[in-house]
Amino acid sequence: MSEKGITQIIEQAIGFEQDAYEFYNGAVKLVEQPHIREVLLELASEETKHKQKLQALLEGGNVEKVISVKRPEIEDLRLAEYLVLRPLDANATFQDVLVAAMHREKSSHDFYTAMAEITQDEVTRDLFEFLAREELGHKNKVESIYDQVIYQEF
Repeated sequence: MSEKGITQIIEQAIGFEQDAYEFYNGAVKLVEQPHIREVLLELASEETKHKQKLQALLEGGNVEKVISVKRPEIEDLRLAEYLVLRPLDANATFQDVLVAAMHREKSSHDFYTAMAEITQDEVTRDLFEFLAREELGHKNKVESIYDQVIYQEF
């Protein structure tokens, strides 16, 4: 794939990270409990870090070097696949927010995975697989919080 195509993929990923950041910051306004707000602010901060990593890659990072680094396998807890997404509103619970976050991260992961499967160019496929792993890591983090907080309440 051309340099321009790689740039467009990374720019799209940056947009996804910005959307996720805005989602978490918006969710902060929906909840009243301080500890829940802290978790959401932490998740928003992580999205900012992911966005910065992608921007650094866009601004001259060696894409092939970054995407070729072997990373540990990420466990997919697969909670999003079983939990029902509800619209967020002023009555949203922490559980509602986490489920929505899981679904957002799953959607991004699924998108990148699908793009990797249909791409013929090896570097582009590796880039999509790298982005999919990043999103799976985000999903795992949110699902782990859900597991630790929500499941423990039962």
